[in-house]
Amino acid sequence: MAKNSGSTFAANERINHSIYGLGTISEINDLHTVIEFDQNGRKKFVTSMVQLERTSVPAPVVPTRRTRSKTAKPKTKDN
Repeated sequence: MAKNSGSTFAANERINHSIYGLGTISEINDLHTVIEFDQNGRKKFVTSMVQLERTSVPAPVVPTRRTRSKTAKPKTKDN
């Protein structure tokens, strides 16, 4: 992978990193690039140093979290 000279990336773009794998750019500016990796969490890189490749692999679907419905506790008699 070559450095990103001349190649610009944007937020929400899917990328591939040689060490961390597939991810999505969450923030990018002249100094830093923050990437949410599918398997390795959030990482921050120096923009001028990071080596990335564009990819067409879609982001994994994050399952929606179900909430439990609150149920009334059964009343007990205190005798």
